[in-house]
Amino acid sequence: MQETYALHEGAFGRAVVLELRDDLIAHAHAEVQLALWLGGARVEGHVGQTLVPYSEHLALGTNTYESHDARLLDRSGPAIFLVLYIAKPWLDERRAATGRPFHFAAPGVPIDAAVRQGCWRLLDKIVSPHEHPGADLDAEVEALLQAAIESSTGPGRTDRPVSAAPALDRRLRAAIAYMREHVHEPIAVEDVASRVGLSRGHFFALFRDQLNTTPQVFWSAVRVEEAVRLLAHQEQPLTSVALDLGFSTPGNFSRFFREHMGVSPSRFRRAATGPAQHLLTGVS
Repeated sequence: MQETYALHEGAFGRAVVLELRDDLIAHAHAEVQLALWLGGARVEGHVGQTLVPYSEHLALGTNTYESHDARLLDRSGPAIFLVLYIAKPWLDERRAATGRPFHFAAPGVPIDAAVRQGCWRLLDKIVSPHEHPGADLDAEVEALLQAAIESSTGPGRTDRPVSAAPALDRRLRAAIAYMREHVHEPIAVEDVASRVGLSRGHFFALFRDQLNTTPQVFWSAVRVEEAVRLLAHQEQPLTSVALDLGFSTPGNFSRFFREHMGVSPSRFRRAATGPAQHLLTGVS
C-alpha cells in the first residue's frame, strides 16, 4: 500500500499530514485537535452526537478528551489531512500570555480566508522545511489555531458553553490517576470503577457529565498518548512497545494504533524519528 506521512513536533505539540485509508473508531486525545481535510476521498466525523462533513469549507475541532470518529464516504483513494495536536502545557501558557480561551465553541469549524491561508502556509513549511530555514512553526500554529477558534465562534454558530473547568469529582481524579499509573497493563474499565468505589453506571455517568466522553474512550486515549511517547522517544522494537502496553500481539497493537491515529506505528516512528521529520513516502 502506498502511504505518505509527515510530522513536525514542537513546543505546541504535533502537526501531522497523513493519508487516511481506513475509518477511525470513536476515540479521543489529551490534546486539543484541529483536523483540516486537504483533498481525496470524502470524509465525515462525529464529535459526540454532532456530525461534521469535512469539506473545503469545514474542518473539525475537538477539545481535550472529546470523543470523535471518522468515516470514509468512498473508497476510491485516501483522504489527505493536516491535523494539529495542541499540547495542554503550551495552551495554558498561551492562555496566560494572551487571555484568549483557545477553546472550540463548536465542532464544525468554517474554513474562512484566514483559516485557509494559515493552513497552506503551515503545510508548506512542514513539508518543505529546507525552503524555510528558521521558520517559526509555533507562531504559524498559534495563528492558525486562533483563526480556527474565531471562525468556530462566528455569527450564527451553535456554541458549546465555555466555562472555567470545574473541579473533577475526587473519584474521577483517582480513576484517571490509576489509568495513567497502570497504562502498561491490560486493565478493564469496570475494574477501575470498582477500585474507586463506583458502580459501572455511576462511573460512566461521571465521565459523560464531567469530561464529555466514556471511560473506554478515555482509557484508549491514555494508551495512545503513551504509545506515541514510546514510538517517538524510545528505541525499543515495536514488539516490545506492544507488549509493554499490554497488547497480546504486535498485530493487535498495530490495529489499535491505526484505528486511533490513522497511520501504522512503524510509519509514525519513521516520521517522528527521521532526521528531517518531514514528508515521507514509501511502500508499507
